[in-house]
Amino acid sequence: MPLSRHSRHLSLSLLLGAILACGFARSAGAQEEAAKTLGETLARTGVFFRADAPYALRNAADPYLPIYLEIINGVERTGRSVLTRVAPYVRRDPLRLEGVNVYAKPPGRQRNFAAQPLLLGESREFSFDARENGQPLPIDSRLKKTLQIPLSLLADYLKNHFLGGPFDVVDLWVSFRVEGWPSQDVYLRVRLNAPPQPRFPNWYRGDMHYHSAYTDNPAERGHPLPVSKQAALESGLDWVVLADHSTELNPERYAEALREVAALRDGRFVFIRGEEVTVVSAKEGLLGTLHLVALPPPADPDRGVAQAGSDPLLMTGDGSVAAPAMPLKEALTAINAAGAFAYAAHPFDPVSPLLRGGSWDLELDFLAAGRKQLQPGLVGVEPWNRATRVTADNARDPFCIRRDADPSACFQPDAEADQYARLERGIELGWRPLLLKGLSAAEAGASAPAFRAFLAAGSDAHGDFNYEATMDVVDYSRPSRGINGYAEDNALGKLTTVVHCPAGMGRGGENVLRALREGHSVASNGPLLIAGFDTNSNSSLDDPEDFVVGGEISSRVGELPPLQLQWTSSKEFGPFSSIRMIVGSVKGESPPEEIPLPHGKEFDSAGLHPVDLRPYLKDATGSWMYVRLEARTRTGAGEEFRCYTNPVWVRITER
Repeated sequence: MPLSRHSRHLSLSLLLGAILACGFARSAGAQEEAAKTLGETLARTGVFFRADAPYALRNAADPYLPIYLEIINGVERTGRSVLTRVAPYVRRDPLRLEGVNVYAKPPGRQRNFAAQPLLLGESREFSFDARENGQPLPIDSRLKKTLQIPLSLLADYLKNHFLGGPFDVVDLWVSFRVEGWPSQDVYLRVRLNAPPQPRFPNWYRGDMHYHSAYTDNPAERGHPLPVSKQAALESGLDWVVLADHSTELNPERYAEALREVAALRDGRFVFIRGEEVTVVSAKEGLLGTLHLVALPPPADPDRGVAQAGSDPLLMTGDGSVAAPAMPLKEALTAINAAGAFAYAAHPFDPVSPLLRGGSWDLELDFLAAGRKQLQPGLVGVEPWNRATRVTADNARDPFCIRRDADPSACFQPDAEADQYARLERGIELGWRPLLLKGLSAAEAGASAPAFRAFLAAGSDAHGDFNYEATMDVVDYSRPSRGINGYAEDNALGKLTTVVHCPAGMGRGGENVLRALREGHSVASNGPLLIAGFDTNSNSSLDDPEDFVVGGEISSRVGELPPLQLQWTSSKEFGPFSSIRMIVGSVKGESPPEEIPLPHGKEFDSAGLHPVDLRPYLKDATGSWMYVRLEARTRTGAGEEFRCYTNPVWVRITER
C-alpha cells in the first residue's frame, strides 16, 4: 500500500518517549549515562523554525508579500493525543532571538544572494530586529509573527542588486539568528504577479480541508487565521473550510475560532468553521482509525458541526490505544442531528499505523443498515487530498536554492505520494462503487436514485503556503530522511473544490455549504470544467430551472436538452488535451468517451458547448443513470492538471 503523509508521520517526541522507556530498564550506571546523553538531545528536541509565504501572488489588490515566521520552543501539551504524554519530559530554557533576515534573488543557482537583507524598519542589521534595549527577545514557548514585505520595496531591492528584471519569480532566504545557535535557514520560491485562477461567474473556488493554528500537536500545526486569509486570497481562493482536528478542539477554542472567523468576514472571502473528526471504523480489526471532514448546517454556519449534548463539536482521542476515538456511526449520528454533514477524508489514504490508521470499508462504514443508503449525515468522499507529485528529503530547501544544495535531496517525482495515483485509487475503491450502488439500490421507477455520493478535493494543508514541510516528524518508510523531516509540493490553493452559488457565497458561506451538501461542485487543481442542462435555452446554467452537476433530471427522450459543457484554463495550466465523459448505469460504467475539442477552443470554450446524450441513454428508460466528466490540461513542459465534475443524474421516463 502506498504510504502518504498520513501514514508516514512519526513524531520525534514519540521516539524520545520510547528512548525514555528503554532507559528505565538499564542498570543505574547505564541509566546515568543515558540520562546525560538524553538530556543533551532533549535540549533541542521540540525546537522548530519555520518560514512560509504564498507560492503565488494572485491578489492584485494586496501590495504586500506576507512572510509568516514561527519558532516553537516546546511540545503541545493540551490535546487528547498519546503524543502529548511525552511533553513533561521536554523542558528547556528560553530561546534568545536576535532577529530575522530576509534576502531575495531571481531563480538560478548561478545567482548569489546579496549580502544586505531587505530592511523593513530602522534596523540596519535585521529585516526584523527582535532585540529590545540591545537584548535578544526571550522565547519561552512560541513566536508567531508575519512580516509584510511591500512589493515596491522588493522590486527596488531586486533592481538594485540584480540585472535582467523585472522578474516573475523570486527566491527567498529567511535566516533566524538565535543566540547560541547556528543560523536557522529556510528557502522559499514565490511567483510574482501570477495570473488569476481560471473561473466562471457564480462559481467559487475554495479548499474544503485546511488546518489553521487551531491544529497544534507534536506532529502537525497550522498558521493563524489572518495570515491564512491573506495567503488564501493570494492563492486565488474565495472560501476555506477550517478542518482542525477533533483531538485538539474544545468548546472554548471552538467558540474562539468562531469569533475570529466572524471578524474576518468581508464579503469577498469566507472561512467556514468545520472539523476533521477522528473516528473508529465499524469493521473489526486493529487498524480502524478513520477521519471525516464535518461541515456545519447550511442554514446556520456558526451553529457547529454536531449535536453532542450541549457541545457544538465532537471531541475525540487520536485513535491510539491510549487515546481512543469515537465510533464512526456515533459521530455521524451527532452530525446528522445537528443538520450538519460530512465527507470521508482521504478514505483510502490511512493515518499513521501508530494511531491504528485504516481504510474505510465500503459496506460497513459508508452504507447504512440494509446497504441501500449512505450513512445518515455522510454525503461524499474526499479522495483527492494533497496536491503532491514531488517530494524532497530537504525540508528547508526543497527547491535547491542554495548553491551547495544536494540535488538528490530536492524535489523529485514520488510515485508513492503522487496525487493522481491516490485519487484514481480512491475513485476505484470508493466513489465509483458508491455511485453504482446508488443506482442499483433504487426501486424500479423510483423518482430519484437511492442516494447520491459526491466528490470533493482539499489540500489538507497545515499552513503550508509555499510547500508542505514536515520538519518535526520521521518518514519511517525512508530511513534516509532521519529526523530532519521532508517536503512535498502540496500547498494551500493548489487543490480546490469549485462550487456553484448563483446567489453568491452568503455572508457566512451558507450557499457554499448548500453546494457542497448537494454536490453542485467540481474538483480541480487548476483548469475548470462545468456541465449542466440549460432547460430554458438562454445560454446560462444559473437559472433556478437549470440542472447543474449534482442535480437530477427526468425527461422524455425527445425532450431531453443537450448536456452543456463549459471549460477554461490559462497558460499556467496549459490547454485542454482531453475531456472525457463517463456514463454510469446499473450495468456499470461505460468506457470513457472522448469529447472532441473544437479547433481554437483548447483554452476556453467561449460559451456553452452542447453534447447530445440520447445515443448514450438508449437503455435508460425508467431507470436512473449518471454522466460525469474528467478533463486534463498539459503545459508545454509536460505538466498535467485535471478537473473532475460531480455527476448529473438522468432518467428517461419514456421513449
